[in-house]
Amino acid sequence: MNNISFFIHAIVAGFGWGFVAAIPLGPSGMESIKRSLSHGFREGFKVSVGAIIADYFYVLLINLGFSALLSANKKLEGLFWIISGIILILFNKMSHKSDHPIVDRLTNHKYSGMLNGFLVTFLNPMTPSMWLVLSGTLMTTWRTNGYLFYVIALCSMMIGGLCWFAILNVLASKGIKILKDDISEKTSIIMKYIMLALGVGFIAYGTFSLLFQGW
Repeated sequence: MNNISFFIHAIVAGFGWGFVAAIPLGPSGMESIKRSLSHGFREGFKVSVGAIIADYFYVLLINLGFSALLSANKKLEGLFWIISGIILILFNKMSHKSDHPIVDRLTNHKYSGMLNGFLVTFLNPMTPSMWLVLSGTLMTTWRTNGYLFYVIALCSMMIGGLCWFAILNVLASKGIKILKDDISEKTSIIMKYIMLALGVGFIAYGTFSLLFQGW
């Protein structure tokens, strides 16, 4: 019974976090909806799968020691957060000229859907930053329950994200409008301010690490 509870806890925890974390629509989510509307569920879902692969590529890097490397070298950690913050602010600044100018260059049909989703997510500076934060909080808690719990929770987290994207793309492929235009516009504006705030926060944290912890 304890073993059953252990597995259920790991699956529910991972699946729930993966499903909820995938709900905010980033560039890859918006692109997957566009492709589902214009080319059907399969093409839209390919973008989502590519985005998930990019996410877990960063998870793999973190587990191979990237997070530990940053923690051990405060100067390197400080530089990483400063560079991430600058890129995030520049990314946000350029987005005022169009919805996502950098993404627009990548999200064209000369790329396959899966590669498209991977590139857009992998090149977004928020992606590694988000996983580093989760690694220091949520994933650390999972690790305290043992390696098996950690692996099951991570796999379930991936499945949870894929399930949300599957629902999203099914609705889009059937022509169901996910967001009203005014809501989409407001969400875009809110996301720009959030990205700007995160960029400033990353730079401030990186500067603090360099000045007070890196020497």
